[in-house]
Amino acid sequence: MIEEVSDISQANQWKFHVFEETFPSHAFTVDSYTDSIYGICFSPPNCEVVCLTFLSNGKMCAFYNFEPSKVSINEPDDNYLSVKTQFAGPEIHKQLINIFDYINKKYFENFDLTDEGNYWETKNDQLLKDTFKKYTNLINGFDSLLDNIPIGERETIEEYLIRIAEIAHKKNDKNEG
Repeated sequence: MIEEVSDISQANQWKFHVFEETFPSHAFTVDSYTDSIYGICFSPPNCEVVCLTFLSNGKMCAFYNFEPSKVSINEPDDNYLSVKTQFAGPEIHKQLINIFDYINKKYFENFDLTDEGNYWETKNDQLLKDTFKKYTNLINGFDSLLDNIPIGERETIEEYLIRIAEIAHKKNDKNEG
């Protein structure tokens, strides 16, 4: 997997880093692991780092979250991958989903992916583009509200954000109606 992901990264001119490549001979025991990280991480443009990194027991663990004393052996939900692709755009998102699909079929036994763009489930290009457009408009609209509506002199940040959210909600209701 490391070799294939390295090749993909090089072909796309993405930076990548390889950690340990070979699991110890006693790997994949459920009740123990070493302090080493195995696998690879890579950086598509305008995207968070993608970590295909694992503990010596085979559980996925993002290297930047790895603290040996805090890794739960019996809680598989604690070991997950999260990648923000909003600023990378739908094409990079689609490319990453295709990479995950490929390595899932070839290398993983228990891999679940939640895709806010819905491309993993549907492979629908238009739905992915529409979802990206919706979130981009939402971010830009909220950013515009922050730029144009100042915080009140005695208003707390929480009160300000609630007021901004209420204004955004009213604005959305008018646009939809």
